Amino acid sequence: MRKRLSKDERRQQLLDLSLVILERDGADVLTLATLAQEAGVTKPVAYSHFQSRANLLYQLYARFDQRLVDVTRQRVAGQARSLQERVHHVVALYFDCVRQCGPQYEAIVSALMAYPEYKDIRTDIRNSFVRVYRELFSDCDTDGCLSYRLVAIFGAIEEVAKATMENQVPYDQAVGTLERLIISALQEA
Repeated sequence: MRKRLSKDERRQQLLDLSLVILERDGADVLTLATLAQEAGVTKPVAYSHFQSRANLLYQLYARFDQRLVDVTRQRVAGQARSLQERVHHVVALYFDCVRQCGPQYEAIVSALMAYPEYKDIRTDIRNSFVRVYRELFSDCDTDGCLSYRLVAIFGAIEEVAKATMENQVPYDQAVGTLERLIISALQEA
């Protein structure tokens, strides 16, 4: 007899399975009914964990972002002392995340944008990363304009990462160029 999953274990199982469905069939196919069927549970079980398709998508998005934020904070706190080291970790970890889950992440965010309550999700993502970067680079705020520079930095990281994912820019060149650009922007004050 199989052990019954705890509520948290079931939730994690459903999130993991959601990513499998998303990768295999695309975001349009990912519904709570499809998820329940694939997981071998009833629809009420899926609905009790996520309430709506929009909330499921949001939970997937939040999971990706939180993992990246947690790893970045951990790596910078544990290994990065100089500005150059902190910048390197921020860029390298972001690019690693994009390479590992970029298409899934983009599909989730695009699907979320179809819901009125998430129409500003890209702005929310930017603001979230700017808050994290503000923590990591607070010592660079010598003129009170760090947040503005971090908005530009996030935009540069995001767009260059996309171009790299689309094979328009070689990875090593992208990382090196971004690191120099970010260091320059942070030291500009």
